[in-house]
Amino acid sequence: MLRTIDRIFSVLLALAACTAGTVLRAQPMSGIFIWSLGSSLAAGMLAALNVVRAGRPDDKTLAVITAVGTACWALVAFAFGLSIHNVLDPRPLGHVVISIALVIFGAISFLRRPAQASPSSFPAVAVNKHV
Repeated sequence: MLRTIDRIFSVLLALAACTAGTVLRAQPMSGIFIWSLGSSLAAGMLAALNVVRAGRPDDKTLAVITAVGTACWALVAFAFGLSIHNVLDPRPLGHVVISIALVIFGAISFLRRPAQASPSSFPAVAVNKHV
């Protein structure tokens, strides 16, 4: 159940990264336009990494990368809210809330003990006694 909720938040981040506002409101090829597209790319990549992490619960390295990256994204989104003088604006607030949830899931993945493989799950290995 948690894995499904984790993936839902990852998809929500991907949807939040969509650039419709950039394309509709920013002057094409302006500095704001380019930076907004770059930010959308960053959020989309983090969303994709979080989807992969949700499917690989024993990958500690991926859990750390996504948790740190997504925490940084939450700070960037919060800073955007400060820059427009409205941290409760749905654009930055949505990114912050989604990111915090994904950081928690990343931390859970990192702190989770690896699944114990049963001895019967290992393939049989032939041993050469004449060495």
